[in-house]
Amino acid sequence: MDAKPKAAGKSSIDHIDQDLAFDNIMVGSRATYLDLGCGAGNYTLALARRLGAGSLVYALDLWPEGIATLDETAHKEGLGNVEPKVADLTKPLDLATGSVDAAFMATVLHDLPEAARPGLMGEIGRVLVPGGVFALIEFKKFAHGPGPSSPDKRIGPEDADRLTSPYGFVPDAVVDLGEFTYLARFIKK
Repeated sequence: MDAKPKAAGKSSIDHIDQDLAFDNIMVGSRATYLDLGCGAGNYTLALARRLGAGSLVYALDLWPEGIATLDETAHKEGLGNVEPKVADLTKPLDLATGSVDAAFMATVLHDLPEAARPGLMGEIGRVLVPGGVFALIEFKKFAHGPGPSSPDKRIGPEDADRLTSPYGFVPDAVVDLGEFTYLARFIKK
């Protein structure tokens, strides 16, 4: 992959109902979270501000400048519960098996090569604890609005179910986050 991902510097956080999204991602104030494809950390920071001091949010992205920005912002805000790392999501994750209580990916999966998606789902399943949550935020399959211009390049809830089920994920909920986005929540068996 290129050093600067396709949508580096963009965020969908202004297109979602943040309270509703984080209510479906959070599993506890003293849990370990994983933000996959965090960019400059808009979602990471919003989550970290909501959590207690005993929490940890790993934030992974291929974009070094985004990780540096996130690290700087977290330090300025005194958020000691954020651990940003440069990481290629098409490769094995540098996290221990069963070390994460909840993982999420916000409007990133559609930008990853289709061939890399199964491997990533396997890695998410590996790092999550049994009963852990995986929340996928994606753009609805429209031909307009933010996100990919073609509905064929978007990932709908049914697509997400097909992609996650071989890796031990059970669909839990689909939540409408606003005009253009939804959240699909899965539980790891």
